[in-house]
Amino acid sequence: MFFGFLYVLSGVFVRHGLTGYLAELIAIPACLAPMLIGIVFLWSRRAGEGRSLIRAITYRERGAAVDYIVWPFLLYAAWALSSLVTVPLAQALETQVAGWFPPQLSTRALMSGVVGSPAAQRHATFVLAIVFSGVLAPVVEEAYFRGFLLPRMRHWSWLAPVASSFLFGLYHFISPWSLPVIFVAFLPVAFVVQATKNFRIGIVVHAMFNLTGVLTVFLHRG
Repeated sequence: MFFGFLYVLSGVFVRHGLTGYLAELIAIPACLAPMLIGIVFLWSRRAGEGRSLIRAITYRERGAAVDYIVWPFLLYAAWALSSLVTVPLAQALETQVAGWFPPQLSTRALMSGVVGSPAAQRHATFVLAIVFSGVLAPVVEEAYFRGFLLPRMRHWSWLAPVASSFLFGLYHFISPWSLPVIFVAFLPVAFVVQATKNFRIGIVVHAMFNLTGVLTVFLHRG
């Protein structure tokens, strides 16, 4: 459903002088967030847990203030180091499979579209990227993958974070070449969330990752 929505929306946007990147951003509140929230809501009702989305998020322990500083710093540093290997791998994979996907959604097209857009559109897109990619997506995705789904795998012990991170990578099927980057980046995040039972740490780190991605797009010079 999400891929179909994004494929149609990005095609319409590009034909009307907008960017595929803007279509990706709009798809977050229009499709992605309602889809994940809907899954949690339906599961909660069928499991007899009522209609409380908050209660469905099991890993919601409160952490100390230092937890939201030290853990994000360490996890971000680990991601930065691992990206030295995973990003070139993802770029190599994209050259092999990009032809199978809509051209307007390739990394090159998304970045060049933003660079070549009028200043007003670029500024508006930047604001939406901060709000939707930098804030909304981390909150919704961490609530689902690390707050809701991960604890329901805890009987798998150490395999639970591995499975969670792999599923999160597969969930980004609109850019399958990014699986190595996402899996390696979020594997330690999943372990930390499982150990602390605090999905909010995941939100902070996820926001840092996404905001770095936003800056990468808007600082790209072609």
